[in-house]
Amino acid sequence: MQTIRIGVVRARSFNSTDGFHVYGDGGTGEMDWVHPVTPRRQLLWSDAPGLAGHLLSGHVMGLHLDNVSPDGHLEGTHLLDEHAFPAATIVFETEPLVFGRFRHAVVMEDALGNAATEGATIYETVINSEPQAASDLAGVLHDPQTDRLTFSYSASDRLTG
Repeated sequence: MQTIRIGVVRARSFNSTDGFHVYGDGGTGEMDWVHPVTPRRQLLWSDAPGLAGHLLSGHVMGLHLDNVSPDGHLEGTHLLDEHAFPAATIVFETEPLVFGRFRHAVVMEDALGNAATEGATIYETVINSEPQAASDLAGVLHDPQTDRLTFSYSASDRLTG
């Protein structure tokens, strides 16, 4: 059994209320665009308020950029680099999967639920694993009338845990 880790890098074009859903095919080969694998929209900035003023409101508007007094914001590469845009990867981990070819797609969604699945990139992962076999298999009873055997065994930790 193996999980698939899907990493989404938040980009400059998204704000703190945007997120994503992960869609999958469940190993069937046909994407299910109706039921996402994610239980809810995964926020890109889950620890930020809905409107972070420094990033989303008047920080780079009006007098702040038009001001002639030197405040350091127009010097060097301040406006050219990723200043004030934290870079991080948001990771979603699937449930444990067993043997097969699984396809997933990440679809961005805003706070209003607007999303477009057209053109979404689909990624495939092959999982070549299976649960551990049961152990300590032993015959414990034989019914001579039906010629039926009863066995005992220890279940795999992965199936009982």
